[in-house]
Amino acid sequence: MISLRNHVKSKKAPASVFSVVFLCGVIISFAMYWEESEHAYIDQKALGTHFTEKLNNTLTQYKSEFSAVVALIESSKGEVTSEHFARFARNLVSTHEMSLYSAQYVPLSKKNEYEIKQRILLGNSDFTIHPEGDRAEYLPLTLGYPDKLVYGYDLLYPDYKYVASIQAVRNASDVALSQPSLSPFAEDAENSFLDTFIFRAPIYLSVDVRPSKITDSIGFHGMVGAYFNVDDLLNQIAPLVNKTLFYRMGDITEGPPIWFADSSNNAWKEGEYNSSTIAIAGRKWRVDTRYIESIQSQLHWWLILMPVLLFTVLGLCLAFYTRKLALTYFAMLDTVNKRIEIDELTGLFSRYQIQHRLSELIVGCKKTDKKLAAMILDLDHFKTINDAFGHGVGDKLLVKVSERLTSVLPENAEVGYLGGDAFLVILVQSDHQEMPQLNTLSKDIIHKISQSYFVDGLTLDIGCSIGVALFPDFGLDAVTLIKNADMAVYQAKTAGRATYHFYDGEMGQRFARNVRIETRLRQGLLNEKLELHFQPKVDLMSERCVGMEALLRWEDEELGVVSPAEFVPIAERSGIILPLGDWVFEQAFRHIIEWQEQGITVPPIAINCSAAQLKRVDFLPKLMALLDKYKVDPSLLEIEVTESILIEDAESCAELLRQISRLGMKLAIDDFGTGYSSLSYLKNFPFHYVKIDQVFIRDIIEDDNNAALTKAIISLSHSLGLKVIAEGIDSNEQLALLREYGCDIGQGYLFSKALGARSMGSDPIMVALNEQEQHL
Repeated sequence: MISLRNHVKSKKAPASVFSVVFLCGVIISFAMYWEESEHAYIDQKALGTHFTEKLNNTLTQYKSEFSAVVALIESSKGEVTSEHFARFARNLVSTHEMSLYSAQYVPLSKKNEYEIKQRILLGNSDFTIHPEGDRAEYLPLTLGYPDKLVYGYDLLYPDYKYVASIQAVRNASDVALSQPSLSPFAEDAENSFLDTFIFRAPIYLSVDVRPSKITDSIGFHGMVGAYFNVDDLLNQIAPLVNKTLFYRMGDITEGPPIWFADSSNNAWKEGEYNSSTIAIAGRKWRVDTRYIESIQSQLHWWLILMPVLLFTVLGLCLAFYTRKLALTYFAMLDTVNKRIEIDELTGLFSRYQIQHRLSELIVGCKKTDKKLAAMILDLDHFKTINDAFGHGVGDKLLVKVSERLTSVLPENAEVGYLGGDAFLVILVQSDHQEMPQLNTLSKDIIHKISQSYFVDGLTLDIGCSIGVALFPDFGLDAVTLIKNADMAVYQAKTAGRATYHFYDGEMGQRFARNVRIETRLRQGLLNEKLELHFQPKVDLMSERCVGMEALLRWEDEELGVVSPAEFVPIAERSGIILPLGDWVFEQAFRHIIEWQEQGITVPPIAINCSAAQLKRVDFLPKLMALLDKYKVDPSLLEIEVTESILIEDAESCAELLRQISRLGMKLAIDDFGTGYSSLSYLKNFPFHYVKIDQVFIRDIIEDDNNAALTKAIISLSHSLGLKVIAEGIDSNEQLALLREYGCDIGQGYLFSKALGARSMGSDPIMVALNEQEQHL
């Protein structure tokens, strides 16, 4: 049966699907609307830009034609006749309507002379400059096309409506365009519309032409003008403009627009039109354009609304099928939720559920001030059974372990399977009883779990290790408690398995320091923060240096000086020992070459090799490559190995050591007597030296047993043809006893501490060695 919550979800799902699909349709339609609107706006803007460009091009053409007339008069050597002016102007402005005129400068002293000449040229005996009256200078109309102007009219007459503009143009240096105005020669100013524009330009003659023509003192000869109507201007560009376009034009040179053309009768709303600016002959025009119809009326609405309709139908169909799928899905989900709480293999709480239960129990313990214990049980060597008999047998063994575990635990204990070979047990203090004795319970669990199991005709034995973390002492939440219990399990396994360990604060600090050491060690190796020191090995009879042992030293910026006894085991567990070992070999070879180049006699250097290094198939090839790279004599190298590698893989290790020995390098078995020492190692392996660990030497004077063992090792080694090296010699008493026992070589602070590579040439032992070599 579907739960109430899932039932509600099954109803919401179809509505959600329909909403999402419908929303997609709305979004697509909106996007199409926006795209169509943007396209229409761009088209409108492009059409307006086209209109403005054509308008500007036409005005520029007007100005160019007008400038040609100015150039005609300026360049003519004689007087330009009316026929010549008309013929030139007719050819120039044949494609549009523009009226041209020219007025000549006449001073009062030349008035009669000018009038006589014009009467002859025009064939009009009545020609005079008018209005009448004596004035210092005149600017009478002299030429005109196509209008036959009232020749002789003085444009400098004080009452002429544009006399101020004429004076301004006279002082200008280029073509000037007027603001919207009347026709320059219109008489009825009240009934005329300001729809005319006038180009004006002064005519200044060059010095060489002035003697033959009338000019003022600075060469002013007159003025040329051209005027045109707005309607005539628009007729030039109207065929190029779409009939759906509104436009208006205004002069904005001196402030707010002076509108002189509007095709829409002021049907302009801010934001619905495009504006452009035209600059021509010192004036600025503003040109506004827009479609006659609104942008919305030009959109393809059927295409825009189509996605909404299609997605609505699609949403309804998907909602129907989603409802059917939701009912099936949530029914299956309820079944899965019930199974996910229980592990199918063991019948215990699943990893998720047991962690969830731990969090709930912690909350309850906080409220009632009760104690809680989280115990992680980890099977010992379970992987061996899986590898030997298969995962099927391993799974059945886990089932039997689960059954036995639940039978041992108290009734209020909750058990979960964490996966792999780990279980989590939660114990909470009951209302009327103290917390059970966890020491006794842990021992009982280990004892019961470690008894034999009968699986598929096989009798299997397996042990377990237990880690315990207590609430609230060592964890206030489930994650912390499980982490700390897991560290306690690791400690139990490190201590030899088949035991238990309680988490304490120091353990966390140790783990944190180990993690920090591992991180800093990786960085130190990359940044060359480690260095090699070398401790001399001395012949105990002659006290002559016969070798040196390479020892790692590390001083970290954060951790300070870290002992090899602390960081080497961490390097071995983390795998850093491999690159670290490669680094040691290469550094030793570099120092040998440096010392030889300095003229220092180099005795054989002993280097410790870890089990991980010797197990690598490329150990020997790499070693030979380094020998070849640095051209180091193999006899200058000694390899020290511990007994652990010999125990793990004696056969392959023996062959590797034989190959190393054949290269000319010496071999030593290190820390002999501290591990699983076997005489067969000395007999079957090609060792040259046996090193007695300093734990024996340290108490050799006070402890008779240590003295006896040391003497026995020396005697046994000599009988097998091996030399003996004693580590840690600190006193003359130790030295005397070792000499008595026949020990060959020693090293320790009595002779010399470990030396840095740079101080090798100045150390007394090395100086003595070099002096002896020189005398030989």
